[in-house]
This record gives sequence, structure tokens and C-alpha cells, in this order.
Amino acid sequence: MSEPNADSVTIHIDNMLRALSSAPSEPTILRVSVQLRSTNPKAYDPEIIAIGPFHHGKVQLQNMEQHKVKYLKQLLQRRNESSAERYVIAMREIEDRARKCFGEAIQFNRDKFVEMLLLDGCFVIEFLRKFQEKDFRDKDDPIFRYRHIQGYLLHDLMVIENQLPFFIIDLLFNMTKMDHQDINYIIWPLLQIGRSFFPKIDIHEIPEAPHLLGIVHDIHCSSFAEIKYYIESEYNTEKIDSAIGLQEAGIMFRKSEENSLFHIKFKNKALSIPVWEISDVTESLFRNFIAYEYYFTGSNKKHVTDYVFFMNCLIHSPKDAKLLRRNGIISNILGGDDMVYRVINQLGKNTFISEKFSYSKIFHAVNNHCGRKRNEWMVKLRRGYFNNPWALFSVLAAISMLLLSIAQTTFAVLSYSKLFPNFSLLLSIKAYPPLSSFEVPLIVSGHDLKKDS
Repeated sequence: MSEPNADSVTIHIDNMLRALSSAPSEPTILRVSVQLRSTNPKAYDPEIIAIGPFHHGKVQLQNMEQHKVKYLKQLLQRRNESSAERYVIAMREIEDRARKCFGEAIQFNRDKFVEMLLLDGCFVIEFLRKFQEKDFRDKDDPIFRYRHIQGYLLHDLMVIENQLPFFIIDLLFNMTKMDHQDINYIIWPLLQIGRSFFPKIDIHEIPEAPHLLGIVHDIHCSSFAEIKYYIESEYNTEKIDSAIGLQEAGIMFRKSEENSLFHIKFKNKALSIPVWEISDVTESLFRNFIAYEYYFTGSNKKHVTDYVFFMNCLIHSPKDAKLLRRNGIISNILGGDDMVYRVINQLGKNTFISEKFSYSKIFHAVNNHCGRKRNEWMVKLRRGYFNNPWALFSVLAAISMLLLSIAQTTFAVLSYSKLFPNFSLLLSIKAYPPLSSFEVPLIVSGHDLKKDS
């Protein structure tokens, strides 16, 4: 405790020490670092609603605050409850625990923080319920009158800075659930965000994760995480050539039908890769998954980050994107091949792959194939002579001239043989009897003629 006459520096330092003592030791909801934000800051910001304290109070997000109150009112009416008192009490009991989940000191007072937890938590649950149960929707609800608003809300619930601790969601859901519902019921709509590039998964058990984004991430990665072959590897991380370069080295690309987006195989000189659909939600969702792996997975396995690194190695230009698209590996509903290249190139910036890189064995096998002398020569030949139409035309012209020369020589020899049938016999004679200096042998039609000098 500072003395009354202590100077301002002492008071300021003491205040900082007290604030530090109450800071969370293991936060689970943090702001994204400047390095990750630098390539696309908007991917980490909510579009229309603030959930949690980090974006609370932003002007562009204020329109949804009234909807939070409306959804709480509809929840209470449906349950024939006239007051939110028991929910407020429940939030007060876990307030301190909730504060420790955020990676910075929250400037809300106790009442404001509890109010935020209740309104935000109930809105998330009610929105996900209404998404599945049309009977719960109010006919004048603009959220379900306009489909694009639902898309924005689902997007915002997958933003890493826009999260509540999952135990808040779980508690409020159990306090308001109906007999036939379990927590899986409200997770399912969030899995639909990535349904275009993640397979349909039946949820048997909710994984342990700090928030909704983490749960959705872990569910999508669960099937790939079970493939131990791709996780354990003794090889160091290597890079591989682009898709065009690998094709020049004799490697083929095939569309895989595997259930997991991340399940890539290399066998018989062919890379089998599941379809990846590139859409307007791809970049934001994958960026937030990568940020989650960067901070929270508690594991050295970063499946989304490793996958993005793999695809970033393959796609160095729009031509690489075009090659994968033509082979059915890229499904592009975003725009041209240059847009696919831009998205994947941006995703690959400022990412850190896992210590046990998921595809290190594949990289090693691919590089081993490309390192063979024959394949190296083929790559040099293709790049040196077949990389543009004029070079190819020159090579073909040279080959044509050589073939014409060989054909002309052959026809000349055959024609001469017909005129002089014994010409071949002359070529086969190895030695001749000695001739005097006054004799010149003339061989015509098999007869020797001697001519005196």
C-alpha cells in the first residue's frame, strides 16, 4: 500500500503491480498478434456483432445490441419466466473465472461484465437454436428474414477475438435446454460454415476446447489427427517445388475422395489431394483456425497450418492454381485462378508449421523422386526448350531438318545402288591385288578394263 505522500511514479507502479497480480495466468481468448494481422486485419474482426469484451462498444456493431435484449426476452417468455434473476446470479458466480480467460485486463466493472456475459451468451444460444428450429423464430425477426445476415453472424462466431469461454455457453444452454437437446445441437450450425471444404461429420462427443471456434476446429481436424503415419516422421521440414515444377518432373495430380481435407497421399508418382473449395469465407475461416493453432491447441500438431503450408508450396502462381483446378483438386467459386493464387499466397504468410510437420514424409518422398538424375534432366529439358511456343517450334524445326537430311541421304544411297548394283560389292572388298603405276582399275558392271597410261 502506498503512503499518502508517495510520488506519482510510486503510485503508478503500485497500481500496475496490483493489476498484474490479478491477470490471468493461462488465458484462452487473446487478441491476434500484429504479425498475423498484418496480411489481412479484417479477417480477425467481426462484421456485425460483438461477442465478448474485445470488440464491445464499436460503433459499427451497435445495431445488434438491441437484438441481444430481444432474444433474451423471447427466451424468458418461452420458458414462462418473468425475470432474468437466476441467470444473473449464475453469471456472478463465475465472473472471476471468466475474467481470467481473457488475455488482457477487462475494463468493465462487475455489473457491466456480468451483463455482457448474460446477453452475449444467451444471444449465441438462441441464434443457433432458431437457426435449426423455425418454430422458435419471430416472424418479424430480420435476422432470419435476410439470409445474408445469418451468414455474417455465423462468420462472426468463428472469429477468434469474438469468443466467450465455452463454459459460459455450456452453463446457459443447460439452464435453458429442452428435454431432447444436448450441447451438440447448437454446435451443428457452426460446422456448416465449412461444409463446402470439410466433410460432413457426425458429432459423438464435444472435444475439450476453450471456445466455439476451438471446438469447430478440433472436430474438423479429428479424423486427420487419427492418421499417425502422417504425424510421426523422422525427416526435417523441406519444401517442394510448385505444381507446375512437379508435373515437369513426372508427378501427376489426382483428386482424392478421402473424408478429411488434410489427408494427402503420394504413391506411384501421383499426389492424391482432396478437393479444396475456395470461396469468400475460406480466407477468414482458415486464418482464424491458424490463429487458434498458433496460440491454443496445446500441441505441436498444427493440421490447418501444415495443410496451408503444403498448398502454398504447390501454388506459386495462377498457372499452378489452374493446373490443380483442371485436375479437380481446387474448386473455385471465388473468381479466376489469380484470385485462388492470391488467397493461398496470403494465407501462407507469417505462419509457423508444427515441429512434427504433418507432411514431412510426403515432402521427402517427392523431393527424392525429383532428385533423380533422369527427372532432373527432364525438368531442365522442359524448362529450357518447352517453356514457350517459340522454343518448342525451334526444337521441332531442328528435329525436322535432321530427319529430312537423314531421309535424303538414305534415298541417295538407295538410288545409287540401283544404278550400280555391284557398288555394295566394291564397298565390301577389304583388299586389292597390287597394281602397277601404269594401270588404273575400272570396274563397270563386273568387268575389269585396263587402260595404258
